[in-house]
Amino acid sequence: MRTFTARAVTTSLIAPTRTDIPRTPRLNREQREAWVMALYLGGATVEEIAFVLGSARTAIRQCVMDCGVARHRGARNIDVLAIMREVRMTGTLTLKEVAVRLAYSEETIRHSIAALGMTESVRRLFRLRRRAARRAAAANADLAITTVAIRALATQRTPAVRVA
Repeated sequence: MRTFTARAVTTSLIAPTRTDIPRTPRLNREQREAWVMALYLGGATVEEIAFVLGSARTAIRQCVMDCGVARHRGARNIDVLAIMREVRMTGTLTLKEVAVRLAYSEETIRHSIAALGMTESVRRLFRLRRRAARRAAAANADLAITTVAIRALATQRTPAVRVA
């Protein structure tokens, strides 16, 4: 492992007091929070905001959490209309089926439906579909009727003895 050390060397007495690299003035806390919220709500990721503002990702993430904004992971947009289209398709019985078809997680599907306020409606729809599927399966089942042995009513049973 190499260790590098740096030291400032001035070669003349008339050394420039300013550098050639223009620096942007530092943002105060309120300005940084405003920029973070504007960029984050606009769809930028934490990594992109950290790069633009020149801050650490953890500082940006903490700022987002302090403001109470729901975190989005990555820049993937969720198509809520496609989710509802899949839910309404005939034969769909669970959210897991919808998640597999759209390549989302089941949790993403559940949160999207909740954000639309459709949780109870979708739950009711799936319950009705499952009930109908059970009834159709029972109606289509070929059950053979067999005789069942039943004891005669006249025969006496031995009384049960209770021990205290």
